[in-house]
Amino acid sequence: MGKTLIIAEKPSQAREYAKTLGVKGKREGYFENDEYIISWCIGHLFELKAPENYMDLPKVGKRWSIRRLPVLPRLGEFQYGLKSGTAKQFKVLQGLLRSPEVQQVICGTDADREGQLLFQEVWDAVGSKKPLFRLWISSLTQEAIREGMSKLRPVGEVEGLAQAGYGRSYGDWDFGMNLTEGFTALFGSFDPVRKKPNVISIGRVQTPTLALVVEQEWAIENFVPVAYVEVEAEFASGQGSYKGKWFDPAVKNTRDKNQETDNAQMMLDLDRGKEIVAKVQGKPGRIRSVKDKETKEPHPLLFDLTSLTVSASKRYGFGAEKVLKIAQSLYEKKAITYPRTDCNYLPPDMLPKLKVHLQALEQSPFASWVKEALDNPLPGGKRVINEITAHHAIIPTTEKMIPNLSPDERKIWEMIVLRFLCIWFPPARYAEKEVVTVVEEEFFLTKGKTLLESGWKKIENTEKYTEGSGLQLPLLQQNEEVVTRSCQALQKETKPPKRYTQGDLIKAMEGAGKEIEDETLRRQLKGKGLGTVATRGAIIENLLDRGYLLQQQKVLVPTAKGTELIRLIKERLPRAQLLISAEMTGQMEYELAQVERGELPLSRYMEKVEEAIRGIIEELRHYEATRGKKPLAFAPQKAGASGRKSKSNLEEKPQELPVQAKVTKAAKTRQESPASAAEENLGICPSCGGGVVEREKGYGCQNWKNGCPFILWKNPICGKVLTPAQVKSLLKKGKTNLIKGFRSKNGSVFAAYLVWEDPSSGKLKFEFENNDRAKPG
Repeated sequence: MGKTLIIAEKPSQAREYAKTLGVKGKREGYFENDEYIISWCIGHLFELKAPENYMDLPKVGKRWSIRRLPVLPRLGEFQYGLKSGTAKQFKVLQGLLRSPEVQQVICGTDADREGQLLFQEVWDAVGSKKPLFRLWISSLTQEAIREGMSKLRPVGEVEGLAQAGYGRSYGDWDFGMNLTEGFTALFGSFDPVRKKPNVISIGRVQTPTLALVVEQEWAIENFVPVAYVEVEAEFASGQGSYKGKWFDPAVKNTRDKNQETDNAQMMLDLDRGKEIVAKVQGKPGRIRSVKDKETKEPHPLLFDLTSLTVSASKRYGFGAEKVLKIAQSLYEKKAITYPRTDCNYLPPDMLPKLKVHLQALEQSPFASWVKEALDNPLPGGKRVINEITAHHAIIPTTEKMIPNLSPDERKIWEMIVLRFLCIWFPPARYAEKEVVTVVEEEFFLTKGKTLLESGWKKIENTEKYTEGSGLQLPLLQQNEEVVTRSCQALQKETKPPKRYTQGDLIKAMEGAGKEIEDETLRRQLKGKGLGTVATRGAIIENLLDRGYLLQQQKVLVPTAKGTELIRLIKERLPRAQLLISAEMTGQMEYELAQVERGELPLSRYMEKVEEAIRGIIEELRHYEATRGKKPLAFAPQKAGASGRKSKSNLEEKPQELPVQAKVTKAAKTRQESPASAAEENLGICPSCGGGVVEREKGYGCQNWKNGCPFILWKNPICGKVLTPAQVKSLLKKGKTNLIKGFRSKNGSVFAAYLVWEDPSSGKLKFEFENNDRAKPG
């Protein structure tokens, strides 16, 4: 009787298969018993060969240049080579696939596009014709493996998945190899500090992702704050006092009420604000309306990889790639289900099994909540059971004994467990009160919100409410007369956009550049984002490694190299603008999904890729002929090999920036214009040691083109703008002279020094004359 060969993705996965199927015989590179042989890949065993393998090098030369391009192998002509260190395991797999003892083969790699591709590369290289099946599972528990083995899929069901894997691999090779060489030939140079070429790396997903961050930075730099006031009054009623904010009833709230609409109702210029204050101060008024209603807030959706990354980024400052590595490790330890999923729901056939998943948590730190959840009905409704994609949402497995977890693994595991527990509890209930008070025909709005029943919030308490807490209002009645005890105009400013955290950027990539909060709309746009749920973290990591982005505490900042590349494409290379179009790149991702579903031939997808690349290469050729070469800025140096792990491993560490002591003459010419050379040096930059000069919108480092992020913006701080003399004092002494005339949020005037809170990032705080320090209000 012949044997069944199962090929896993890696040795740890093969061991779980062997344990479940009772395969105890250990051989060199595989496990074996009378029924099964279980072997493994080591990730991708093969890699696509370099473009030089397709070139006539004596004719085109070895030096990178436009004249060598494009290099676009046809389908079936791409050349593969074994990766370093994989030849031994490939020989094992080759021997097993050709063995007459093996009667059928099961692909048991990770159930996704990349897992299918790494198996397919081996299968096609060997040229095996044996019967082939697909094991499709969402966890590595013995129960899931046994169920998967009883429901093996025929190979025809994953034919499209393999084609899409090849399409992603070939398309990314075409984009990366051709355009990285083309852009480097025109815009690269030799970096004298690193003593190596300054490569201008281009990628199908990498470059539009960089554009998202650069364009966000430009929006911040170009932001002009608008001053406005809000008028707040305090009223005295027969039952007690309460506060209200002026609003314009003519600005109607839409049904989709949002913060922007609310702000528009209450924003005033200073003169109008003062007029209202004078008009209503001390005057009687009347309560126009009192509305009471009860609202419910349902539990959050279960985690997919994107929402898990966003939450871990906000809570712990973890980078996207770190979250994925931790989640993958938890999956391999059988603690959670398959993590590389873009789905927040569970399929109907999982509903009867959910209590088993819950019972497995009875020995966890959350045993009391588990016990309470077990007494509740099974979770239902479309927020839990709904249409799924290839894999369902991430939940804890049925394993009762979880192996030792690292501190970071425990944090992610607990987030997943708590989110799973939430679905067993009812919605949170609130009592909301809305009061409209009218004084001298001016309208004031008062809102109160009280948590009546915590429901799921007892598990994942995202708000600082406890039952019965909230804004407490006196018992107010419609048409009740009140008196305006006080009224003031609060001066405020509109805020600039925020820089992306890694979690924010993952969300923007998912929405093809659009921040999408609406869950229904997010589902409609799935598959049209930048990259896939499994690759986005690696894309961000590449941008950091290649010197296009810097991690500054929890936010991402583009370097001069990254900024100059995107500006060049936007201003000088119209055909190459598809490289920075999130929508167009998202459409290509969608077309790969069509290939996966069998709706688009792989050949048609590759034709579109090749057409785009030929157009860009032709544009680069024309640019070289008319404008010549223009080297871009160098990437900043990193501190150490990774440059991003803090000692505690809890958050990403800012990369240290270089003091550019050695700069070539050409680079220095690019770095400083004649105007900047004549600017007064106000002191030494605390971030990189360069000179700090006054600019139009702030005080910045002269090394900004080399990536130094130091800037002191001229935005008002409690009504005061820094002067050059105060900046000089800060840079020399670490504090300004005593500044008078600051105005707090409540309108009171005070004096204080400004001192550094974080010199390298230009962050300041107050120091008062009695040494009582506080952050600016």
